[in-house]
Amino acid sequence: MWKSRRPVVLSVAVITAVMLAAGGAGAQLLEDLKVVSTPTAGLIGHGAYMFEGRIGPGNDLLFGMGVGFHDRLMVGLSFGLQNFIGRGKIEANNLPGLLLRIRVIEEGLAGPAFALGIDTQGEGYYFDEDERYERKSLGAYAVVSRNFDARSNIGLHGGISYSFENRDEDGIDLFAGTSFTIIPGLTLLLDYDAALNDDDPDIPTTRTRGRGYLDCGIRVDYGENLRLRLLFKDLLGNYIPESGVARSIEIVYLNWF
Repeated sequence: MWKSRRPVVLSVAVITAVMLAAGGAGAQLLEDLKVVSTPTAGLIGHGAYMFEGRIGPGNDLLFGMGVGFHDRLMVGLSFGLQNFIGRGKIEANNLPGLLLRIRVIEEGLAGPAFALGIDTQGEGYYFDEDERYERKSLGAYAVVSRNFDARSNIGLHGGISYSFENRDEDGIDLFAGTSFTIIPGLTLLLDYDAALNDDDPDIPTTRTRGRGYLDCGIRVDYGENLRLRLLFKDLLGNYIPESGVARSIEIVYLNWF
């Protein structure tokens, strides 16, 4: 699997190197916390609080909240429900997801922003017997982010992660993403998660075809407080049990104490 995706993994490394070398633009007021599924080095500001809700392709609902401290630290929790819409029993995820992000280096002319974090919230259904989500959570990660002002704001993000959902398969994972603002308030999103820790065909619980997850989306901002994201995930058909693109809608609300 590694050899077949070596060009993609090398591309992630190249993107990261470009961010380290190039000059950047000033940060936006409401920073990106994620591209589509992969993280950025963005944070919410000191004294800010955030609520987000997402309805996913399997009638699942994810509700999250976060608080910012000293413009360097963000902590949050998330709660997931399965079969929220439609018939059948509503099932809650066994444990809430934990979000912790610390920005170690601020973005500036000398280089990109650099952040360390922990995110235990995966995507889709949680399988108790395998101790994992359909799409594994990031776990511990490191990420760099760079914004460029070339008529439109362009963001580049890349990093490395290690998921704690490693009962079946462990190892590091790589991810990268980009955002491109067409007009103020309207941004296109694209990211790629190599899923290197979930691609061994010899493991029965492996749920991927070894292609990695390619996702895209549209972000619409309403002022400084409200953000709507239309997301289209798994464009490469990587997830084995399901076929087709996974569609979801996400709403983010930000305010200050």
